[in-house]
Amino acid sequence: MKKHFKGTSYHYAKLIIGFVIGSFLLASCNENPLEVNEPQWLGASIYDYLKTDGHYTNYIKLIDDLNYAEVLAKTGSKTLFVAKDSAFNEFFKKNDWGVNEYAQLSLAQKKMILNFGMINDAYLVEMLSNYNPGGGLVEGGGMRKTTAVSVLDSLQFENGLTLPESPYWNNYRFKGIYILKDNTPWTMMYFTQKQMDQSRITNEDFRILTGLSRNHNDAHLFGNKIIKRDITSKNGYLNVLQSVMTPPANMAQYVDGKANLSMFAKLLERFSAPYYDPTNTILYKQTHPLFTDTIFTKKYFSKFGGMVYYPTGGTISSDLLLPFDPGWNTYSSNANNPSGAPMEADMAAMFVPTNDAMNQFFNSGAGAVLKDRFGSWDNVPNTIIPLFLKRHMRSSLMQTLPSKFSAMVDDDNSALRVKTNDITNVFIGRNGIVYETNQVYPPDDYGSVYGPALLSANDVSPLNKTKIWNWAITQNEFRLYLNSMVSRYSFFVPTDDYFTKYIDPIAFAQDRAGALKFWYNTKTSSVCATVYSFDKKTGLMGDSIAVIKSVSQGDDASVFLKGRLLDMLNMHIVVGGVESGKEFYLTKGNVALKILGSGTDMTIQGGENMDLNDPVRVIKDYNQTNGHTYFIDKPIQAPLKSVFKILSTQPEFSAFFTLLNGFPGTTPTSPIIFVNKTNYYGIDFNVKLFNTFNYTVYVPTNDAINKAITDGIITPWDSQGNIVGINDMTDASVKTAAIAKLERFVRYHFQDNSVFLDGQSVNTTFQSATIKTDDLPSGFNTFKNKYYKIGVSGSGRDLTLTTENNQQAHVVTSGGLYNIMTRDLTFKDKPTSYNTIDKSATGIDFLKSAITTSSTAVIHQIDAVLNFQ
Repeated sequence: MKKHFKGTSYHYAKLIIGFVIGSFLLASCNENPLEVNEPQWLGASIYDYLKTDGHYTNYIKLIDDLNYAEVLAKTGSKTLFVAKDSAFNEFFKKNDWGVNEYAQLSLAQKKMILNFGMINDAYLVEMLSNYNPGGGLVEGGGMRKTTAVSVLDSLQFENGLTLPESPYWNNYRFKGIYILKDNTPWTMMYFTQKQMDQSRITNEDFRILTGLSRNHNDAHLFGNKIIKRDITSKNGYLNVLQSVMTPPANMAQYVDGKANLSMFAKLLERFSAPYYDPTNTILYKQTHPLFTDTIFTKKYFSKFGGMVYYPTGGTISSDLLLPFDPGWNTYSSNANNPSGAPMEADMAAMFVPTNDAMNQFFNSGAGAVLKDRFGSWDNVPNTIIPLFLKRHMRSSLMQTLPSKFSAMVDDDNSALRVKTNDITNVFIGRNGIVYETNQVYPPDDYGSVYGPALLSANDVSPLNKTKIWNWAITQNEFRLYLNSMVSRYSFFVPTDDYFTKYIDPIAFAQDRAGALKFWYNTKTSSVCATVYSFDKKTGLMGDSIAVIKSVSQGDDASVFLKGRLLDMLNMHIVVGGVESGKEFYLTKGNVALKILGSGTDMTIQGGENMDLNDPVRVIKDYNQTNGHTYFIDKPIQAPLKSVFKILSTQPEFSAFFTLLNGFPGTTPTSPIIFVNKTNYYGIDFNVKLFNTFNYTVYVPTNDAINKAITDGIITPWDSQGNIVGINDMTDASVKTAAIAKLERFVRYHFQDNSVFLDGQSVNTTFQSATIKTDDLPSGFNTFKNKYYKIGVSGSGRDLTLTTENNQQAHVVTSGGLYNIMTRDLTFKDKPTSYNTIDKSATGIDFLKSAITTSSTAVIHQIDAVLNFQ
């Protein structure tokens, strides 16, 4: 039988080896159990083959020096990868160890060459990709196997000069430390045709990863070609490599050892620490009786493969954990994900920017925010570095092959835009692949409008801190929303120093009004608030009354603070830009903002800011990838006046208000226009027509209402002269019809979408709140059962309204009764049911109060009534 089993099945090969091992066992009666009669067709042992061939004298020296001759001559079931003497001659000319002849190899180096090329089982090359994950054979999917290397062979003593610059290593800074870079078995990685086909690794992937071209059925260990394979012996298989194979480093070691990657390495090393290794300490002392020191293992802070507690025992915050331990030799992606791959089937990958790329990023683009806040990479705090590292660490090489670059996304489903041209070098390590890149791939958190708030929340500088706002963002899960790169935002961020007054809407609705001052509690890492009395007339805060402290995620105080800050967040985000020249913009929460100027010359006013004549000013602005972030000197305050409040207190609106307020409704507790009941509780009365949106209310002048009454267009509630009012009608059917007609008339003055006079021209139609109930033709060709429309046009400083019956009305600008911002808030319960802000009265605990929703409307006075008929 030939020594080269081309095409032999895996099971048949295992049967052969099993037969040999069985024959060894049957020879137990011999004086030397290793001396047996093996079938002559199996050929020589691994050791005899190498010795007889004559081209492997260096390997024979390795075997003899390490006392491995008997093992490889007569026992075991091994797969060995060797190199010829000619390959050793080339190795001694140039290698990372600095040795130029065999005699210079240390004992540890000899062990590494021999044991790293040895698998403690017999495999044909094409069967290397088979593995058994603990239940059944998986064929063709494997790319790694553990070797015969003992982790203790890699034990080294490091002095303080080479230790990472982090406090966890300071105890060993001057005395040094015995350290294992990882205490899990070392693995070899291979490319075989079967494995590449099944894993869909293309030849181009292979070329980029190794720098080599390959032919069909070629096989490589790392980038080392197998030039002669499957030499069959009585105790296993022998394969010849093109070059001498020395163990590559793991990913962490490689990054830490490369001078041009030192900036990234320093960031990575911050999250490493030495951990006492009792098992290997005991094992080492058994073979080295004179050793009295302690052995440590270097681990990285990670939930998977690393450590989740500090060497002192304290738990590491989840925010400080890496996606995986980059020094973990037996890295397994199914430790990260139950549906992931076992150690044999996958590795990790890392994109590591060069120092030049790190510097370029830090001085331009999204990195400029980092530089602005911290000045240097060394000053960037640990709290935000994991976001950066996580973006560059990939849990699956199979999903990080060059052919997969265009489809890569991170854990937040954000595209990771790596191009093959970005790759300057590739290293294949024991546990993964390192792509050296000329680009940085920052997390969206850095480049998005959220970035400045995040970075300033973690800044050591006392200026422009944003801890309160960052807490609000994280508690309300706004991070991914603000990080969206398919949208563009204008994000207003009140800094901690200016977070001095928030007029609470529910407290405002009570007789004793209250306002809140938010502050960050460094002891609990949460936001608290101090409650102050508030004068509605002057807008001034009085004495402090109470303190609201957030204790845990679910307590009333935390829910209260989270909810109020959520309401604020929604009114501090505008989708789109706010420097287009308009004056009014709607926020995410449908609150209108009046904005003048740009950059640090910008002023912002919500409705209450306008009422108090207290504009918000920008103190710093950042141009981010998905919009602008503006740091402001106080929170924006939304309107605290409802439509009911404005119409009921403004004399010029009294005639229209009388019409709206006169409806009896179907029941006394269910009026048609204004309502104050369950699901509608607000500061006073809410407009029943509104539904969590933004609207426009057109209010005819008192003269226009009176003219419409005189002209018979509408019927008043109370009789006027010879005009019989609805309340005085005696015929029930006539009265009902009159009420219905009046309701449809007033509803036509309520429009979906807020339209402002803000310097921008407009020419479009909007939907009213009146439904068309007939098939008669109308000005805008509205269909039956659809809402009548209102045509709105104007130059930006005037508005003309065109009705369905082709009549017109104009916004009155002479008296200043236009662009009036209102907000109808809806609360979980009526404000009077809660105790007062200082708990001096009985009732529901004020901390249980909540803002359910709100609708906003802009009010314009117009010179004529709107009529659709």
